[in-house]
Amino acid sequence: METVPIYDVGESLPVSLDAFHNRPCALPFSHPDYVPPTPQEVDRLIKLKGWSQSEAAALVGVSFSPKKGSSTIRKWRTKPESDDARPIPYSAWRLLLLYAGVVAIDEGLAALDKRSNYGEEQ
Repeated sequence: METVPIYDVGESLPVSLDAFHNRPCALPFSHPDYVPPTPQEVDRLIKLKGWSQSEAAALVGVSFSPKKGSSTIRKWRTKPESDDARPIPYSAWRLLLLYAGVVAIDEGLAALDKRSNYGEEQ
């Protein structure tokens, strides 16, 4: 796998996969502090892993063309003010985090168990 340099130009985006772990977007959905990822966070995770649009699309099960990439992935990486922008669904985001090694399945299960132990059901 090719290493892709990541430059931080004043944004508060993670510069490593480890830095993603403590971000609100990496928390389980049931966590009260969970915040959906920004398009910039989606883009940064994909770049840090060195995945192409087609590779990221294949991992989460959305359509792609080996030559043209994925319009779905492009929309998830587009700034919200654009008409083409779409928020990434939590399930697709969580899969990317899992494949990137940022989170573990046990973390989500532990959060679910914790909620169940307090009698909080959705």
